[in-house]
Amino acid sequence: MNKYELGVIVRADLEEEVFRAEMERVKGFIDRFGGTIDKIDDWGRRKLAYPISKLNEGMYTFITYSSEGNTPKEVEARLRLQENVLRFLTIRRDETEIAAPAPKAAEPAEAPEPVESVEVEEAPAPAEEPSAEAAE
Repeated sequence: MNKYELGVIVRADLEEEVFRAEMERVKGFIDRFGGTIDKIDDWGRRKLAYPISKLNEGMYTFITYSSEGNTPKEVEARLRLQENVLRFLTIRRDETEIAAPAPKAAEPAEAPEPVESVEVEEAPAPAEEPSAEAAE
């Protein structure tokens, strides 16, 4: 079985019940075609990068699931027919991506020890040499 991640953007102007029904329908498509849902990550309302169907916001949801190779094709075919789904994208997760944990942010290096300030005496300014005009 392969691991997939499905990103779905649904219209933001939907009522909460309609949004939940739409997500249940998407989960039903995955179950119907032999997939098992591993994780659902609901990002909520976000601003779109560009207007889609004159809308500037969408509800983002990411679903990670395991299935055979034909399931994503079938799910996407059903999502194309859903009026409330603005965009969707399915990617296949690599085995190395799944097995390896996400890299942690680099820990900040230890702060350098404070340097003692040393007072420096200023050197006296060099004496100006008399100009040639003043000598004449």
